[in-house]
Amino acid sequence: MRAGWAAAAALLLGLGWAVPARPEEPPPVTGAHADLACDDCHGSGRVTDCWECHEAVENPHPVGVSPTIPLPDWVPLGPDGALLCRSCHRLHGGDPATRFLAGPAGATRLGFCVSCHGSRLEHADPHKARRGPGRCEFCHARKEGVLQTGPGTARLEIKRLCNFCHDVLAKGHPRNVDPSLEIPDGLPLQAGGAWSCYTCHDPHGTTDTTHLLRSELARHLERGLEENPHRDEYFACKACHTSSLADEITAPDYKLRYRGDVNVLCISCHVTDRSHHPTGLKPPPAIRRQMDRSDLGLPLGANGEITCYTCHDNGCAAGRMGMTERYYDRAASRSDLCGACHDRSALTATTPHVDRMDRCTVCHLRTPVPGVTEARTGLVAIPRFVCLRCHDVKPHPVNADHIRVPTDKIQVDPSLPLGPGGEVTCPTCHDPHASDRGFPARLRAAPGELCSLCHWR
Repeated sequence: MRAGWAAAAALLLGLGWAVPARPEEPPPVTGAHADLACDDCHGSGRVTDCWECHEAVENPHPVGVSPTIPLPDWVPLGPDGALLCRSCHRLHGGDPATRFLAGPAGATRLGFCVSCHGSRLEHADPHKARRGPGRCEFCHARKEGVLQTGPGTARLEIKRLCNFCHDVLAKGHPRNVDPSLEIPDGLPLQAGGAWSCYTCHDPHGTTDTTHLLRSELARHLERGLEENPHRDEYFACKACHTSSLADEITAPDYKLRYRGDVNVLCISCHVTDRSHHPTGLKPPPAIRRQMDRSDLGLPLGANGEITCYTCHDNGCAAGRMGMTERYYDRAASRSDLCGACHDRSALTATTPHVDRMDRCTVCHLRTPVPGVTEARTGLVAIPRFVCLRCHDVKPHPVNADHIRVPTDKIQVDPSLPLGPGGEVTCPTCHDPHASDRGFPARLRAAPGELCSLCHWR
């Protein structure tokens, strides 16, 4: 063993390579390399490179060529300045979990590549085939000097080829893909009908999807984005949960997406510009005392914070799929949700419907600037719930529910403002600001005339 090391050291010194002291090059830790003797690689008066045991085609990265970019000082090259397997891999003391890659311990494969390629790594992306045919050789084989293209011409088995850059085998992909999800017909499969990386991903790049997903698959996966997920259907469950099996969607995490953060989950569809009650904060002491006095029992988050689920109920526990506001029912004239946290008598003691700037923040997030109408939309909640804090929910007029998006038969007069979703809301008919219109209940027009502004046919 020692004789083999001495011979190898003498040879390397003769080639002008720096040879570290023996203690600085511990043997491999685990795997097949741990059984190697020094003479296996350093014997016969030469240093054996990896392709003596491994086929060169196993490694898609080019070897035997001189690099055209500056390299870090710790990257060794061959006597002719060409890349070797040892340029990137460290057999002595290397970590088999990272394929014996050199560089800092714990570095990711992509992070290692960046150490040489830097920002130029994007320019070496083989998936951007439109930038030149030279990229094709990274994945496709040459035969008799001619680049082979089309099915069955990859240099390696597809998973191994993709794994070189993406490290998909270590990540466990595609184990995180739903096995019960049917894929659209027509996607390419391996021989025998098995899935492969290129089944779902287009190796030649895409311009309209993330992760190079095939457009037909992306449309299939996103079919639920335009549908209501709060219903009893497979895609509905998968919109919020990582599983669609009822016996798996259990406490404490309920297999929620977005790492179980229910607020982020809801806001992924219900974006903030549609307005919602503040979430993610613990109720102030006065509100917490009000909640303790209430018998409604609104649920809080794991850390006692307000979440979307505090006020909303998806009905899963009761077996009735459909999102509703808790303790709010227009048909039953019930609106005691807000009263569980807010003292209604304190709210109604001070009316905001006066021409005083200090009252604006009762309904608005900030005091509007005179002459600027943009601040009118900055409400503390959606218009309906701003009004419900003080006013009753009873449907009107004549027990008709008007809080909805008008049908095609209704022509809403442009003078009547609609809600953020195009729905009729309280300020559509009532003017919450001080005015001299002189109509009852702050109506925007006389009762008979107001109805005709929509129901004119």
